[in-house]
Amino acid sequence: MQFTEHNNSIKITVPVNLDALSAHDVNSQLSAAGFGRYFIIHDQIANLLVEYQQIQQKIKEQLQPEGTPLTYRIAEKRDAELAFMIAEDQMSAAAIITAAWGGAPISANALVKGAQEAGIVFGFSKEHIIKLVTHASKADPGSKTKLVIARGRAVVHGQNSRFKPQIPEMQSRRNKPLVQTEEKADLRDFGVIPAVRAGDTLMRRHPPTAGVDGMLVNGTVIPAVAGQLIEWQFGDGAELSPNDADLLIAARDGLPRVIENGATVDEVFTVKNVDLATGHIIFKGSVVISGDVAEGMKVIAGGNVFIKGFVEGTLIEAGGDITIGGSIIGHQIANVEKDTEYSTELKANGDIQCNIAQYAKLTCDGNVYVNKQMMHCSVSAARVYAGPEDNPNGKVIGGYFYLDYGIFSGNLGAPSSSNIYIELNRLIDPIAEKQDVLRTSISAAKKDMQDIREQLEKLKKIEGNNQIELRKQALQQEFDDHRSVALALIEDVKQLEIQRKEKLSETLIVVRQQLFAAVEVHFGRDIVRSRREYGPSKILLIDGSPAIEPFF
Repeated sequence: MQFTEHNNSIKITVPVNLDALSAHDVNSQLSAAGFGRYFIIHDQIANLLVEYQQIQQKIKEQLQPEGTPLTYRIAEKRDAELAFMIAEDQMSAAAIITAAWGGAPISANALVKGAQEAGIVFGFSKEHIIKLVTHASKADPGSKTKLVIARGRAVVHGQNSRFKPQIPEMQSRRNKPLVQTEEKADLRDFGVIPAVRAGDTLMRRHPPTAGVDGMLVNGTVIPAVAGQLIEWQFGDGAELSPNDADLLIAARDGLPRVIENGATVDEVFTVKNVDLATGHIIFKGSVVISGDVAEGMKVIAGGNVFIKGFVEGTLIEAGGDITIGGSIIGHQIANVEKDTEYSTELKANGDIQCNIAQYAKLTCDGNVYVNKQMMHCSVSAARVYAGPEDNPNGKVIGGYFYLDYGIFSGNLGAPSSSNIYIELNRLIDPIAEKQDVLRTSISAAKKDMQDIREQLEKLKKIEGNNQIELRKQALQQEFDDHRSVALALIEDVKQLEIQRKEKLSETLIVVRQQLFAAVEVHFGRDIVRSRREYGPSKILLIDGSPAIEPFF
């Protein structure tokens, strides 16, 4: 058999004899002749074999001489093919190369030119383009190779003004006690209490940023939204620097404290102990107590409260943080429940930090940090850390917790199976309450719609006159208004449900050492209980359901 190439087509000429001929024979000879990577026209080979057998039969019957030639076009040379796929959001584009059948491969330049003709003009990756064309040139004929060759640039919206404290101690110091040596720390010494003098710098305002425009792969610009200049909020004892409108300085001596978009300098009240000799302390600024707060005493401050010693008092309340070097000790309670009354209560708009807390009620907008151990307390906070924030290794035993996000501790619970009741619902409950109110309104709107529908049905049975028609139109309009309200309320419920699920997805309890039995955790209406002892564990939502998983 012979092969000839003309105009990218391969023709085979076969002299017919009594020898058998198969498709395998044709393909083998085609490959041996150097045309193995060409596109095979299988239908033509099939036709060739059929006619070959027909002529063979005629040769056997001596109706046709042996050696009669057959010529068929059985293969053709095809160049590589190129296609593009642009993502729906126009932020990426992929090239798809179908490998050549003996023809010319796609070059990098040809790919870029083709992409530009397809509307892809931005974000080309030279590395990916070379990788794609190289791989495709070696791939099996007809195989497809796909790779992202261009990516858009995501828009970066500008940041609003940022406010950065210039004194590190103005930020919450967490429970990081003063380290005396590499191996020893005084858990009752939180270092020097931050103080400033008039004229000291408090906070710098960084200007807003313009942002960076985004760009789609088709060259369309996505304009960035520039950040806004946020005005200062001046607290008492703070003022602008006369030389710099973006710098806040102290107007008096005192304790600095961060407020939203600004700072304040609290006046300071200092006392050794709070007991019957001093009476209750109620002060608009910050309070520094170098000793203890005795049983039955109250300390109420507009700023931060620093207590070096123990707290056995009835109430400690702060407009900022409460920092206690010693322990919080309340009266022992037989059974700690959700509504249990406590002899010692702490309330803070910021964080609460202490060494040990037992039989006390702690409520704060921020986090609760306990160095070593928390026993049978009632806590309402964003998060609870038992132990250092970067390595929570403390213990939480018994109690009730109403939290935004979760607990991080070494041990949670105790071998005695002290009940721990945890609700991760402090952010969820207000959303659920709004949903309940909206659902009540939806039910009322549906009832009104049903009443109107019944009235309309009755009017339809009455012979029409102008007055009845006007009444029908009024009722229909009223029905449509109620329907619009109901649909809007339903959409509000859906949006709140999205928020609720987002908040729940952020909740997490991490136990680095041991999780004991009798720990009950609520994620909204879903509950999970520990019924045995576990090693390092985490409690979280998985696919919407609460679960206890190993923590590595």
